Amino acid sequence: MLSSPPSPVRIPLTVSTVTNALVKLKRNTSKTEFIDSTSGEPQTHPLLRGEGATSKRKVPLVQSDLFFCRDAVDVPKLLRGSRASLFERAESIGANVLVDESWECSIRVPRDRRHGSFKVQVRYNASASRSSLPDPQKPVALDRVQNVSGLMTVVDREELSI
Repeated sequence: MLSSPPSPVRIPLTVSTVTNALVKLKRNTSKTEFIDSTSGEPQTHPLLRGEGATSKRKVPLVQSDLFFCRDAVDVPKLLRGSRASLFERAESIGANVLVDESWECSIRVPRDRRHGSFKVQVRYNASASRSSLPDPQKPVALDRVQNVSGLMTVVDREELSI
């Protein structure tokens, strides 16, 4: 006894079914673009590198922030903000300089740059220490940043718990 193969499911071709299929196809094929940059290995500012420039006691600290920016991303400004928060924490425990600094930055580029916002995650690591020299108040390895050109507007900032 021969049986016929099952008949395919037929969906009427209407504007809405074709549009829905195209939207699903576009969602599946469009990949989110990321721009990643890092300072590399931990570094100490040249001013604080000499023998006896800082105390031997160091307390490791981490600052992790999530920024939502519109129109552009100016990574050095975001790094300065994260480093300033980290430095405030260092001061609260009696330190007055940051050493062994490193950072990582990941920018999620919106699909539509004109109407979307950039999601930027910054993680800044450093060790708090004491010194008779002033802290440089500047992030390390700024030559390694990757920006998105334009005039940045920070819409929101969230401190992430680690």
